[in-house]
Amino acid sequence: MRREEAGVDDGTMEWAVLRIGCKVNLTLRITGVCPNGWHELDTVFLPLDEPSDTLRLALRPEGGLKLRCEEPGIDLENNTLTKAYRLFAEASGFHPGVEAVLEKGIPHGAGLGGGSADAAALLGWLNAHAPEPLPLPELVGLAARIGADVPFFLYNVPCRASGIGERLAPCPEWLDAAGVAGAGLVLLCPGEHVSTPWAYAAWDEWNRPLTEVCNGAINSGSQKPLGGASSIQWLENSFEPPVFEAFPRLRRLREQLLRQGAFAAVMSGSGSSLFGLFRDAGIAFRVAEGFREKDVVAYSHAL
Repeated sequence: MRREEAGVDDGTMEWAVLRIGCKVNLTLRITGVCPNGWHELDTVFLPLDEPSDTLRLALRPEGGLKLRCEEPGIDLENNTLTKAYRLFAEASGFHPGVEAVLEKGIPHGAGLGGGSADAAALLGWLNAHAPEPLPLPELVGLAARIGADVPFFLYNVPCRASGIGERLAPCPEWLDAAGVAGAGLVLLCPGEHVSTPWAYAAWDEWNRPLTEVCNGAINSGSQKPLGGASSIQWLENSFEPPVFEAFPRLRRLREQLLRQGAFAAVMSGSGSSLFGLFRDAGIAFRVAEGFREKDVVAYSHAL
């Protein structure tokens, strides 16, 4: 997250402007299903600067959070930002009046964690302004109640996550261990929208019957303590089979990344975004340009 101060607005309010990046899941394995229906994961989060959201925040005399956003489909009364404000106020006793203007650049339903990143940014901003800031472990606990990947955005460094995503271990060495350090990453953001609840339900259907013995075994494996370099041998995503069946264009885009020289190509999160890894960052830049010329939103990054 990059922060810029924007000065005053109409002479009465001083605004903070937060540039909020996204994440990709370099690898994602669903390792089991809890008795309450939640899914256990083993995943590696990687923060990216682009695409990004912009969140403008200012204190105002009236209490509560007033949110403005022109993005279609966002419920201004019930979203990750309103939940973050409510939980922080309950935990800290700090109930400031906040004017918030959200400009979405991270596509919704793309598996990039835009809503989670926004919530984490607001939690950090509120904590910085609170008379008695919450300690980081308590803030992380609040973040986990908003969404499974919100805690990651408080750290915003490569992390391996287990459980439902709330057990985090920073793993900067994972890029070296997995052989992807120094690679060029091409991120594709196609127009398809994949609902995360739908993706989990589709995975459940794809993997029926999930016997108690099988589920117990993979749950046991997922609860091994995190430590050192990742034990995950290569890049994968458990959501790909059911998602690719329902959205065949995503499979074709993944294949195009491989044909153009990517040594690995994987869907991020529950989709619909995908990324390819290239040994040469210059080639990755040119591949991203080629996808943009075909009207596919694409970004290039150096790892």
